[in-house]
Amino acid sequence: MKAPKSRPPHDTLQTVLRSAFPLDARRLMVFTALVLAVIQARTVVLYTLKTHVPLPGTLTARYQRLCRFVQFPFPEGLFPRFALSFLPDGPVDLILDRTNWRLGQQDVNILLLSAVWNGFSLPLMWALLPHGGASDSRTRESLVLRFLTFCPDRQVRCLLADREFIGQHWFRFLDQHSIAPCIRLPARATIGQHRLPVWAVFNKLQVGEVRVWRRQTLIYGVSLRVAATKNAAGETLYLAYRGHVGPNLRRYAQRWQAENLHSALKTRGFNLEDTGLTRAERVSTLLTVVGVAFIWACVTGELLVTEKGVRIKKHGHRTVSVFRLGLDHLQDLLLHPSRSSWHTLATLMPRFEG
Repeated sequence: MKAPKSRPPHDTLQTVLRSAFPLDARRLMVFTALVLAVIQARTVVLYTLKTHVPLPGTLTARYQRLCRFVQFPFPEGLFPRFALSFLPDGPVDLILDRTNWRLGQQDVNILLLSAVWNGFSLPLMWALLPHGGASDSRTRESLVLRFLTFCPDRQVRCLLADREFIGQHWFRFLDQHSIAPCIRLPARATIGQHRLPVWAVFNKLQVGEVRVWRRQTLIYGVSLRVAATKNAAGETLYLAYRGHVGPNLRRYAQRWQAENLHSALKTRGFNLEDTGLTRAERVSTLLTVVGVAFIWACVTGELLVTEKGVRIKKHGHRTVSVFRLGLDHLQDLLLHPSRSSWHTLATLMPRFEG
C-alpha cells in the first residue's frame, strides 16, 4: 500500500488501522486520535489528552467523547492478531507476567500475556484482576485459552514465567495443551516422589555452576526436567523445563523482556499508572490504545536503527532502546507538523500491515 503524501496523520493512520480493527467509523476515529495523542503527550490521562486529540468540538465535548470511548470493549481477538502480524511465522514463546499499582485504595492489577520479541516482549492479551495479589490457576488458564482460541494458527513452543506462576492444576493445564513450561521454581518447591525441596536437591551450588537433576521428575504433578544455577550476586535460579538445559536457560533469560515492556508502558513511555481509570473494561480499552502506540514506536525504532544505526556503550548496550528511539522520533514528528513531517509519518504507518 502506498501512503498518500498530503493527508494529515490522523487520516492516514485511520486508513491503515481499519483493516486490523474493523470498528464503527466514529469509534475508529477516536481510537486513531487517541493513539496519536498518547504518543504526542506521553500520557494516558484523558483530561490531558483532550487538548491533543485531533477531534472536532469544544474541549468539554472532546473529553466526554474520550470518556465514552473507553467504555467500549474491543472485540476479542483483534489486538492479538494485529500484534502477532509483527512476529515472523512459526512457533511463539509466550511470557506470563503481572504488573500492578494502586490508585488511592483501589488496586489496578494486570495479568499480561506477551510474546518474546526484540528486547521488549510483544503484548498480546491481558486480564484485569479484582484484587492486588497474585493470580489463581483458573484466571491464568482462561487467559491462555483465550489466546489459543483467537490465534489457533500460532503454535506455542513454550511459556516463560516467574516463580509466582506455579501449581499442580496450572502445570497440568500446560501439559494438556502441549505447552512446554520454562518456569522458575521457588526454593520451597518439592520434586520427585519423595517430595524433596528443590533447594536441598541443589545444595552447595557454586557461582556460575549449572547443575541438572539426572532424570525427569515430577514437578507439580507433571514429568519435567529441573536445573539450577547461581549468578554472581548469589541468587539461585531453579528452572522447570522440557528439552535441553542450555536453550532453556537462554530462553528463560528472555523473560526479562516483560519487565522492559512494563517499563515502556509506564514510567519510560506512556505513564500508564497516571490514569484515573480503575474499572477493568476501561483499563483494558486503554491498554489496547497504548499497545498499538507501543508497537508503532518499536517498529519505527527498528527501522531507524537499520537506516542510521545507534551508538553502543562499553557494556554492549545501546545508548537508547529501540522503543525510546522510535517514540522520540514519532513524538517529534507529531509535535512539529509540516508537509515534510506528514510525509515521513505516512511512510512509517503502512508498516502496521505487518
